[in-house]
Amino acid sequence: GGLGVFGVALAFGAQDLFKNLISGIFILIEKRFVPGEWILVEGVVEGTVEHIGFRSTTVRQFDKAPVYVPNGLFSDRAVVNFSRMSHRRIKWTIGLEYRTTVPQLRYVCDEIEAHLRGEPALAQPPDAPLLVKVDAFNESSIDVSLTCFTRTTRWDEWMAEKEKLSFRIMEIVKTDATDVACRVR
Repeated sequence: GGLGVFGVALAFGAQDLFKNLISGIFILIEKRFVPGEWILVEGVVEGTVEHIGFRSTTVRQFDKAPVYVPNGLFSDRAVVNFSRMSHRRIKWTIGLEYRTTVPQLRYVCDEIEAHLRGEPALAQPPDAPLLVKVDAFNESSIDVSLTCFTRTTRWDEWMAEKEKLSFRIMEIVKTDATDVACRVR
């Protein structure tokens, strides 16, 4: 009887081992990610892949802690590979005061869009969408939706482009005697 219980326990343990081994082989064959790439597995880990083994993969989180993830988890969940992005998105909602007139609203939208279309650091259609549209009448603001994509995928360069764009948007909004109502989301 004891051998039977031991056999069942061994079978369950072997099941996980084989799942991790097979998943490790598929990770290596499919090349969904390789060492050095930044990945996110929702609810599991986000960081840079350091090592892919047959049973587990080592991912270094941004706080520098290593996480040893059984390869079977990669087969059960979606993996986002940020290192293979072609562009990085900027998506904002700009809330303008309700005292903004229709001509002012058109001016703000047109000037922001013209700036985006003339900015070499931003991807242009058809490579990536570029939108500046009145989106909603919120409780305390008229919301303008802005969506564009930077050519760079590096986080620090993306942040610099966002900052530069936010300064330009503030200049455009202030130029036409309107103002941002609440915040940019």
